[in-house]
Amino acid sequence: MRYVVTVNDRQHTIELEANGHVRQVTFDGRPLSVDWQLVGRNQPAITLASDASADHYSLLVGDQSYAAYARAVDDLDGDEQVGRTIEVMIEGHPYVVNVQDARSQALASLAGGTHAAGEATIRAPMPGLVSQVLVAEGDEVQRGQTIAILEAMKMENDLTTPRAGRVRAVRVAKGQTVAQNAVLAIVGDVEDAPVSDESDE
Repeated sequence: MRYVVTVNDRQHTIELEANGHVRQVTFDGRPLSVDWQLVGRNQPAITLASDASADHYSLLVGDQSYAAYARAVDDLDGDEQVGRTIEVMIEGHPYVVNVQDARSQALASLAGGTHAAGEATIRAPMPGLVSQVLVAEGDEVQRGQTIAILEAMKMENDLTTPRAGRVRAVRVAKGQTVAQNAVLAIVGDVEDAPVSDESDE
């Protein structure tokens, strides 16, 4: 599984493959052998519970051993595409870690990021079939609202708007096949006028 991890505002790419308790991890292209055990329980995996207490882990990176504590923080705005934030303390050093799987990160990026204002163009992150269009031109939408559902690679992908506003244009219809990066819809400010079909291609 591939993840995009932001640690204290620095972004890294991690690929994780379990082999028993030892995880084969690729960190920014560099292979590492990593193992972690939850102290006091029989579960080797991190439990991302949003309680106030931090879980204690025994962490082994290569032949180096560390004591680590982790506490999950609520997702920002409840938005799955933003990712999951974890506060981590390793050997007395604090870190704020945001974890996002690569698929969600690509969806959020191609949707135009987290706009508060200005025009947001929602694009197809991959080729696929539009199974549903859930908005119409002129509709008011909230940030994170699903605009369309794209069937691709035997999965249904909810494509959401990164900002609240008004739907200025809908460029696809149910049953339509689209290419990667095809414009599905445009969301702008509430007072914006609709846009023509020729723009933003």
